[in-house]
Amino acid sequence: MSRFRLSNQAKADVHAIWDYIGITKGNPTAAQDQVESLYEKFKLLATQPMMGQLREDLRCGLRAFVAGSYVIMYFPMPDGIEVVGVVHGAQDVESMFHRGRSVRIGFTAWPAENSGSWWASA
Repeated sequence: MSRFRLSNQAKADVHAIWDYIGITKGNPTAAQDQVESLYEKFKLLATQPMMGQLREDLRCGLRAFVAGSYVIMYFPMPDGIEVVGVVHGAQDVESMFHRGRSVRIGFTAWPAENSGSWWASA
């Protein structure tokens, strides 16, 4: 079974996306749609982990997948993927990783065929 796991940083990124669209921009429906779209991409990547662009310049084995305005940063694993971050495409991803962005800590896992509640935690 293919699964995706979210690091604490990735969970925080998804929450920040929802907060920005839902609260700051005042559109909770669009926020929920965006988060659900990201979870669909997580499920897709879990079943096809080599889809993303290899970013060994940032971390060995790291891949990046463009999902609309966002970039999903993840590591392929034998049973799916580990998502380590979701960043807006306008952000300087290289600087974030070279400054020591945390990766591979505190994962929550879901089967790829069941997105579950995006608020779920370990």
